[in-house]
Amino acid sequence: MTGVQTCALPILARTVSAPVSDLEDAARRLGDGDLAARAAVPRGPDELRVLAESFNGTAARLGSLVESQRAFVADASHQLRTPLQALRLRLEILEGDALAGRPVDAADVEGALAEVRRLSRLVDGLLALARAEQGGAAPVALDLSEVVGGRVDAWRAFAAEQDVDVSGVVPAGLEVRVTPGALEQALDNLLSNAIEVAPPGTAVCCTASAEEPGHVLLTVRDEGPGMAPEQLERAFDRFWRPAGATRGGSGLGLAIVRGLVEADGGTVDLVAADGGGLEARLRLRAG
Repeated sequence: MTGVQTCALPILARTVSAPVSDLEDAARRLGDGDLAARAAVPRGPDELRVLAESFNGTAARLGSLVESQRAFVADASHQLRTPLQALRLRLEILEGDALAGRPVDAADVEGALAEVRRLSRLVDGLLALARAEQGGAAPVALDLSEVVGGRVDAWRAFAAEQDVDVSGVVPAGLEVRVTPGALEQALDNLLSNAIEVAPPGTAVCCTASAEEPGHVLLTVRDEGPGMAPEQLERAFDRFWRPAGATRGGSGLGLAIVRGLVEADGGTVDLVAADGGGLEARLRLRAG
Protein backbone atom coordinates (compact mmCIF):
# COMPACT_ATOMS: atom_id res chain seq x y z
CA MET A 1 0.00 0.00 0.00
CA THR A 2 2.85 2.32 0.86
CA GLY A 3 4.42 1.70 -2.54
CA VAL A 4 1.20 2.56 -4.34
CA GLN A 5 0.92 5.82 -2.39
CA THR A 6 4.56 6.66 -3.18
CA CYS A 7 3.97 6.14 -6.92
CA ALA A 8 0.85 8.29 -6.79
CA LEU A 9 2.65 11.28 -5.30
CA PRO A 10 4.52 12.31 -8.51
CA ILE A 11 1.31 11.98 -10.51
CA LEU A 12 -0.54 14.18 -8.02
CA ALA A 13 2.29 16.69 -8.05
CA ARG A 14 2.18 16.93 -11.85
CA THR A 15 -1.61 17.26 -11.76
CA VAL A 16 -1.23 20.35 -9.57
CA SER A 17 2.04 21.86 -10.80
CA ALA A 18 1.31 21.78 -14.55
CA PRO A 19 -1.88 23.90 -14.37
CA VAL A 20 -0.21 26.30 -11.93
CA SER A 21 2.77 26.68 -14.27
CA ASP A 22 0.45 27.27 -17.23
CA LEU A 23 -1.48 29.88 -15.24
CA GLU A 24 1.75 31.66 -14.29
CA ASP A 25 2.82 31.69 -17.94
CA ALA A 26 -0.54 33.12 -19.07
CA ALA A 27 -0.38 35.80 -16.35
CA ARG A 28 3.15 36.77 -17.43
CA ARG A 29 2.11 37.05 -21.09
CA LEU A 30 -0.92 39.14 -20.16
CA GLY A 31 1.28 41.42 -18.07
CA ASP A 32 3.59 41.85 -21.09
CA GLY A 33 0.66 43.11 -23.16
CA ASP A 34 -0.57 39.93 -24.85
CA LEU A 35 -4.31 40.51 -24.47
CA ALA A 36 -5.05 37.15 -26.09
CA ALA A 37 -3.26 35.24 -23.31
CA ARG A 38 -5.46 32.56 -21.74
CA ALA A 39 -4.78 29.72 -19.32
CA ALA A 40 -5.69 26.13 -20.13
CA VAL A 41 -8.59 25.01 -17.95
CA PRO A 42 -7.65 21.71 -16.21
CA ARG A 43 -10.18 18.98 -15.51
CA GLY A 44 -9.10 18.97 -11.90
CA PRO A 45 -8.57 19.81 -9.09
CA ASP A 46 -11.73 21.93 -8.88
CA GLU A 47 -9.93 24.82 -7.20
CA LEU A 48 -7.45 25.15 -10.08
CA ARG A 49 -10.21 24.84 -12.65
CA VAL A 50 -12.18 27.68 -11.05
CA LEU A 51 -9.02 29.77 -10.78
CA ALA A 52 -8.17 29.29 -14.46
CA GLU A 53 -11.72 30.12 -15.54
CA SER A 54 -11.71 33.24 -13.37
CA PHE A 55 -8.36 34.33 -14.85
CA ASN A 56 -9.62 33.82 -18.39
CA GLY A 57 -12.78 35.78 -17.67
CA THR A 58 -10.77 38.67 -16.24
CA ALA A 59 -8.36 38.61 -19.20
CA ALA A 60 -11.29 38.70 -21.64
CA ARG A 61 -12.86 41.67 -19.88
CA LEU A 62 -9.52 43.48 -19.80
CA GLY A 63 -8.99 42.85 -23.51
CA SER A 64 -12.48 44.10 -24.31
CA LEU A 65 -11.93 47.24 -22.25
CA VAL A 66 -8.58 48.03 -23.86
CA GLU A 67 -9.94 47.49 -27.38
CA SER A 68 -12.93 49.67 -26.56
CA GLN A 69 -10.65 52.46 -25.37
CA ARG A 70 -8.47 52.17 -28.48
CA ALA A 71 -11.54 52.42 -30.70
CA PHE A 72 -12.80 55.35 -28.66
CA VAL A 73 -9.55 57.29 -29.07
CA ALA A 74 -9.40 56.54 -32.79
CA ASP A 75 -13.02 57.60 -33.33
CA ALA A 76 -12.66 60.73 -31.23
CA SER A 77 -9.51 61.90 -33.01
CA HIS A 78 -11.13 61.30 -36.41
CA GLN A 79 -14.38 63.07 -35.54
CA LEU A 80 -12.69 66.07 -33.90
CA ARG A 81 -10.30 66.65 -36.80
CA THR A 82 -12.89 67.96 -39.29
CA PRO A 83 -14.58 70.62 -37.09
CA LEU A 84 -11.17 71.74 -35.81
CA GLN A 85 -9.91 72.23 -39.36
CA ALA A 86 -13.08 74.12 -40.30
CA LEU A 87 -12.74 76.35 -37.25
CA ARG A 88 -9.06 77.03 -38.00
CA LEU A 89 -9.85 78.06 -41.58
CA ARG A 90 -12.63 80.42 -40.48
CA LEU A 91 -10.42 82.01 -37.85
CA GLU A 92 -7.61 82.46 -40.39
CA ILE A 93 -10.03 84.28 -42.71
CA LEU A 94 -11.13 86.55 -39.87
CA GLU A 95 -7.50 87.18 -38.91
CA GLY A 96 -6.61 88.07 -42.51
CA ASP A 97 -9.49 90.54 -42.74
CA ALA A 98 -8.55 92.15 -39.43
CA LEU A 99 -4.87 92.50 -40.37
CA ALA A 100 -5.77 93.94 -43.78
CA GLY A 101 -8.14 96.45 -42.24
CA ARG A 102 -11.15 94.97 -44.01
CA PRO A 103 -14.53 94.87 -42.28
CA VAL A 104 -15.12 91.60 -40.47
CA ASP A 105 -17.89 89.60 -42.15
CA ALA A 106 -20.62 88.80 -39.66
CA ALA A 107 -21.34 85.55 -41.51
CA ASP A 108 -17.74 84.40 -40.93
CA VAL A 109 -18.05 85.19 -37.22
CA GLU A 110 -21.31 83.25 -36.96
CA GLY A 111 -19.75 80.38 -38.90
CA ALA A 112 -16.84 80.22 -36.46
CA LEU A 113 -19.23 80.29 -33.50
CA ALA A 114 -21.27 77.50 -35.10
CA GLU A 115 -18.15 75.34 -35.35
CA VAL A 116 -17.36 76.06 -31.69
CA ARG A 117 -20.86 74.96 -30.70
CA ARG A 118 -20.51 71.85 -32.84
CA LEU A 119 -17.22 71.01 -31.13
CA SER A 120 -18.78 71.59 -27.74
CA ARG A 121 -21.63 69.18 -28.49
CA LEU A 122 -19.20 66.60 -29.79
CA VAL A 123 -16.92 66.83 -26.74
CA ASP A 124 -19.91 66.66 -24.40
CA GLY A 125 -21.10 63.55 -26.22
CA LEU A 126 -17.66 61.92 -26.06
CA LEU A 127 -17.40 62.58 -22.32
CA ALA A 128 -20.89 61.20 -21.73
CA LEU A 129 -20.02 58.08 -23.75
CA ALA A 130 -16.79 57.58 -21.78
CA ARG A 131 -18.66 57.87 -18.47
CA ALA A 132 -21.32 55.43 -19.67
CA GLU A 133 -18.75 52.81 -20.68
CA GLN A 134 -16.63 53.16 -17.55
CA GLY A 135 -19.54 52.93 -15.12
CA GLY A 136 -19.60 54.72 -11.78
CA ALA A 137 -21.85 54.55 -8.75
CA ALA A 138 -23.48 51.30 -7.66
CA PRO A 139 -26.97 50.59 -9.07
CA VAL A 140 -29.92 51.09 -6.71
CA ALA A 141 -33.64 50.25 -6.85
CA LEU A 142 -35.70 53.10 -8.31
CA ASP A 143 -39.43 53.53 -8.92
CA LEU A 144 -39.70 53.39 -12.71
CA SER A 145 -42.97 55.34 -12.82
CA GLU A 146 -41.27 58.28 -11.09
CA VAL A 147 -38.27 58.21 -13.43
CA VAL A 148 -40.38 57.99 -16.60
CA GLY A 149 -42.92 60.52 -15.32
CA GLY A 150 -40.17 63.03 -14.55
CA ARG A 151 -38.59 62.76 -18.00
CA VAL A 152 -41.95 62.89 -19.82
CA ASP A 153 -42.84 66.07 -17.91
CA ALA A 154 -39.45 67.56 -18.77
CA TRP A 155 -39.96 66.96 -22.52
CA ARG A 156 -43.67 67.79 -22.72
CA ALA A 157 -43.21 71.51 -23.50
CA PHE A 158 -40.68 70.85 -26.27
CA ALA A 159 -42.92 68.15 -27.73
CA ALA A 160 -45.89 70.52 -27.70
CA GLU A 161 -43.88 73.00 -29.79
CA GLN A 162 -43.53 70.24 -32.41
CA ASP A 163 -47.26 69.39 -32.11
CA VAL A 164 -46.32 65.98 -30.68
CA ASP A 165 -47.98 64.39 -27.66
CA VAL A 166 -45.61 62.65 -25.23
CA SER A 167 -46.86 60.36 -22.47
CA GLY A 168 -45.81 57.60 -20.10
CA VAL A 169 -47.79 54.55 -18.95
CA VAL A 170 -45.93 52.69 -16.18
CA PRO A 171 -47.54 50.51 -13.49
CA ALA A 172 -47.16 51.88 -9.96
CA GLY A 173 -44.59 50.12 -7.80
CA LEU A 174 -42.53 48.76 -10.71
CA GLU A 175 -38.86 49.05 -9.69
CA VAL A 176 -35.64 48.75 -11.67
CA ARG A 177 -32.03 48.48 -10.47
CA VAL A 178 -30.00 51.20 -12.22
CA THR A 179 -27.28 53.73 -11.53
CA PRO A 180 -28.81 57.01 -10.30
CA GLY A 181 -29.07 59.42 -13.23
CA ALA A 182 -28.18 56.84 -15.89
CA LEU A 183 -31.71 55.86 -16.89
CA GLU A 184 -32.77 59.52 -16.94
CA GLN A 185 -29.96 60.32 -19.37
CA ALA A 186 -30.81 57.33 -21.56
CA LEU A 187 -34.48 58.37 -21.66
CA ASP A 188 -33.53 61.95 -22.52
CA ASN A 189 -31.64 60.73 -25.58
CA LEU A 190 -34.45 58.42 -26.67
CA LEU A 191 -37.21 60.98 -26.16
CA SER A 192 -35.21 63.67 -27.95
CA ASN A 193 -34.72 61.38 -30.96
CA ALA A 194 -38.35 60.25 -30.96
CA ILE A 195 -39.79 63.76 -30.77
CA GLU A 196 -37.43 64.97 -33.49
CA VAL A 197 -38.66 62.37 -36.02
CA ALA A 198 -42.33 62.28 -34.95
CA PRO A 199 -44.63 63.98 -37.51
CA PRO A 200 -46.93 66.75 -36.22
CA GLY A 201 -50.12 65.41 -34.72
CA THR A 202 -48.59 62.09 -33.66
CA ALA A 203 -47.54 60.69 -30.28
CA VAL A 204 -44.47 59.42 -28.46
CA CYS A 205 -45.29 56.96 -25.70
CA CYS A 206 -43.26 55.27 -22.96
CA THR A 207 -44.62 52.01 -21.57
CA ALA A 208 -43.28 49.42 -19.14
CA SER A 209 -44.12 45.94 -17.91
CA ALA A 210 -42.56 43.25 -15.72
CA GLU A 211 -40.70 40.46 -17.52
CA GLU A 212 -39.61 37.11 -16.17
CA PRO A 213 -37.20 36.28 -14.78
CA GLY A 214 -36.27 39.42 -12.85
CA HIS A 215 -36.40 41.97 -15.66
CA VAL A 216 -38.50 44.95 -16.69
CA LEU A 217 -39.24 45.93 -20.30
CA LEU A 218 -39.33 49.69 -20.94
CA THR A 219 -40.26 50.91 -24.43
CA VAL A 220 -40.18 54.31 -26.13
CA ARG A 221 -42.26 54.37 -29.29
CA ASP A 222 -42.71 57.02 -31.96
CA GLU A 223 -44.79 57.23 -35.14
CA GLY A 224 -42.03 58.54 -37.35
CA PRO A 225 -40.61 57.13 -40.59
CA GLY A 226 -38.74 54.33 -38.83
CA MET A 227 -35.50 52.78 -40.12
CA ALA A 228 -34.60 50.30 -42.82
CA PRO A 229 -33.13 46.96 -41.62
CA GLU A 230 -29.61 48.01 -42.60
CA GLN A 231 -30.03 51.23 -40.62
CA LEU A 232 -31.23 49.35 -37.54
CA GLU A 233 -28.04 47.28 -37.66
CA ARG A 234 -25.89 50.42 -37.43
CA ALA A 235 -28.07 52.61 -35.23
CA PHE A 236 -25.97 52.11 -32.07
CA ASP A 237 -22.59 52.63 -33.80
CA ARG A 238 -20.59 55.61 -32.62
CA PHE A 239 -20.91 58.67 -34.86
CA TRP A 240 -23.27 56.94 -37.28
CA ARG A 241 -26.13 59.10 -38.51
CA PRO A 242 -28.77 58.15 -41.09
CA ALA A 243 -28.94 60.02 -44.38
CA GLY A 244 -31.01 63.16 -44.06
CA ALA A 245 -30.48 63.54 -40.31
CA THR A 246 -30.26 67.07 -38.94
CA ARG A 247 -26.77 68.55 -39.01
CA GLY A 248 -26.76 69.40 -35.31
CA GLY A 249 -26.49 65.81 -34.09
CA SER A 250 -23.23 64.12 -33.14
CA GLY A 251 -24.23 60.51 -33.84
CA LEU A 252 -23.46 59.57 -30.22
CA GLY A 253 -26.93 59.60 -28.65
CA LEU A 254 -27.81 55.93 -29.14
CA ALA A 255 -24.24 54.81 -28.38
CA ILE A 256 -24.55 56.62 -25.05
CA VAL A 257 -27.91 54.94 -24.40
CA ARG A 258 -26.41 51.51 -25.04
CA GLY A 259 -23.41 52.23 -22.82
CA LEU A 260 -25.58 53.42 -19.94
CA VAL A 261 -28.04 50.51 -20.15
CA GLU A 262 -25.41 47.79 -20.55
CA ALA A 263 -23.33 49.19 -17.69
CA ASP A 264 -26.28 48.38 -15.41
CA GLY A 265 -26.67 44.85 -16.76
CA GLY A 266 -29.48 45.61 -19.21
CA THR A 267 -29.90 45.48 -22.97
CA VAL A 268 -31.37 47.84 -25.55
CA ASP A 269 -32.45 47.37 -29.14
CA LEU A 270 -34.49 49.11 -31.83
CA VAL A 271 -37.30 47.42 -33.73
CA ALA A 272 -39.86 48.50 -36.28
CA ALA A 273 -43.10 49.30 -34.44
CA ASP A 274 -46.36 47.71 -35.48
CA GLY A 275 -48.24 50.18 -37.65
CA GLY A 276 -45.14 52.26 -38.43
CA GLY A 277 -42.53 54.13 -36.48
CA LEU A 278 -39.75 52.91 -34.25
CA GLU A 279 -39.68 51.29 -30.83
CA ALA A 280 -36.70 51.35 -28.48
CA ARG A 281 -36.81 48.39 -26.08
CA LEU A 282 -34.84 48.56 -22.85
CA ARG A 283 -34.64 45.38 -20.77
CA LEU A 284 -33.59 46.42 -17.29
CA ARG A 285 -32.88 44.47 -14.12
CA ALA A 286 -35.84 44.49 -11.75
CA GLY A 287 -35.32 46.32 -8.46
